[in-house]
Amino acid sequence: MSSLLILFLIPFISAFLVLLLPFSGRPLKIASVLLSLLPLSILIAGYPWIGSQINYPWLPAASIAFHLSIDSLSLIFLFLTAILIPVSLFATNSNTLTHPHLFYFLTLLLEGLLIGFFTARDLVVFTLFFEAMLIPLYFIITLWGGPQRYQAAFKFLIYMIAGSALMVAAILALYFGGGNSFDLDTLTQTATSGPYAIWIFAIFLLAFAVKTPLFPFHGWLPDAYMEAPTAGTIQLSALLSKAGIYGILRIVIELFPTFLRDWSPWLLGLSIAGVFYGGLSAWMQKDFKRLIAYSSLSHVNFILAGLFIWLPPAHSGAVLQALNHGITIAALFLVAGWLEERLGSRAIGQVSGLCKFLPHLCWLTLFFVLSNVGLPGTNNFVGELLILFGLFREDPWKAAILALSIILSVIYMLRWMQKVYFEAPGFFQDSWVDIRAREFAIALPLVVLILWVGIYPTPVLNLIKSQDKTMQQDKTMAIKV
Repeated sequence: MSSLLILFLIPFISAFLVLLLPFSGRPLKIASVLLSLLPLSILIAGYPWIGSQINYPWLPAASIAFHLSIDSLSLIFLFLTAILIPVSLFATNSNTLTHPHLFYFLTLLLEGLLIGFFTARDLVVFTLFFEAMLIPLYFIITLWGGPQRYQAAFKFLIYMIAGSALMVAAILALYFGGGNSFDLDTLTQTATSGPYAIWIFAIFLLAFAVKTPLFPFHGWLPDAYMEAPTAGTIQLSALLSKAGIYGILRIVIELFPTFLRDWSPWLLGLSIAGVFYGGLSAWMQKDFKRLIAYSSLSHVNFILAGLFIWLPPAHSGAVLQALNHGITIAALFLVAGWLEERLGSRAIGQVSGLCKFLPHLCWLTLFFVLSNVGLPGTNNFVGELLILFGLFREDPWKAAILALSIILSVIYMLRWMQKVYFEAPGFFQDSWVDIRAREFAIALPLVVLILWVGIYPTPVLNLIKSQDKTMQQDKTMAIKV
C-alpha cells in the first residue's frame, strides 16, 4: 500500500474509530487530537512526497479515475491542513462540548476530505471532495454555533451550492466539449480549444471566488465566522478559504492561463477593492471576532491580488501568503476564543486594561496581531513584500495603493489591542484566569511557524519554485496566443 493511500485513508478510519470509543470528555479529546496528528506524522516521516500518486480506474466507461497526486503546491496545503486540524481540536473545550463523538468525527472527516481535495487530479474526484467539505462544516456551525447559527449556516450553504452547481456544469462542458477526459493533465492541452471555453473559465473562477471569497462574493463570511464555534471558525478561515485559493491555482491557472491573463486587470481591481472593504469594515466593528473575520476577508483578497498579478514574484508571494494567512488567522481566532471564554463577551470597549489581569494572553495576542499586520521578522511580512514587489514591477501606483492597506490593518488591529488590553484598567472578576501552560502549548507551534517563515522562508519558497516555473511557462504561452 502506497504512503499516499495511507495518508488519505487515515483520517477517515480515525473518524469512524472515534465514534466507537466508549469514553468521552477529556480522554476522548486527547484520543481525537492524537488521531488527527497522524497525517502530520506521516507527512514528516514519509518525505520526500513530491511525485507520489494513486491512479486507479474508478468508472472507466466515463473516463473517471481515482487519481491523487502530490506536487510542491499540494504539499504546502497538506502540511497546513495537518497542522491546523489538531489545533482546532485542541481549541475545543471538552467540558462544555455537547455530542463530542459527533464533533470529533466531523472534524476528522473534514481532515480526510481536505487531503483528498488537495491531491485530486481528476476533476470528478476534485469536485466530490470540494462539495463534501461543506457537510461537516455545515453541521459544525448548526450544532455548536452561536445564537444565529441556523441563519448563518443556511446562508453559507446557499452561497457554496450556487457556485458549486455551476462548477459541475463547467466540468461537464469541458468533457463533452472535446476533452473527453476529466484528468487535469489531459485537459491542460484541450481546455481552451472549445467554443465555450471562456464561459467555462468564468464559471470555475466564480465557484472558487465564492469559496475564498473574492469581493463582492463574501456575503456568507461574516455571519459564518461569527456564529461558528472557535474550532469551526479556524477551519473556515484557515482551511476552507485555502480550498478556493488552491482551486484557482490548480484549475484556473493550469487550464485557462490565457483567459486569466486577459481578465487580470479587472480581477486585480476587485481584489484591491476587497482588501480595503475588509479593512474598513474591520475598523468599524465593535465585536472583536467580527473584526478578525473582516480582517481575514481583507487579507484573503490581498492573496488573490498576488494571484492576479501576472509575474512570478507576486505569484510566489501569494502562495506563501496563503500559508501565512492560514497560520495567523487560526492563531487570532484561537486567542479571541480564549478571551471570549474569560469575558463572556466579544464587545470591544466593554472591558479595558486586561493587560494587568491577563498579561500572558495579552502578549500572546499582541504577537499574533503583529504577525497579522506584517511586522518584519514575522511570516506575513515576507509574503506581502513579494506581492507588492511583483505589483510594483507591473504598476507602481497600484502597488502604492495596495500598500496603504497595511497601514489600515495596523490601525484596526492596534485599536483592538488598545481598547481591550492597554487602556485604563476597569473592573476585575475572579473568573478571569490567565492562560495556562496547556494553552501555551497549543499556541506554541503557531508561534514557531510565524517566526520560522518570517526569518527563514527559503525552504517554503523553494517548494513554490517549481510552481513558479509552471506559471512562467503558462504566461509565455498566453503571451504567444
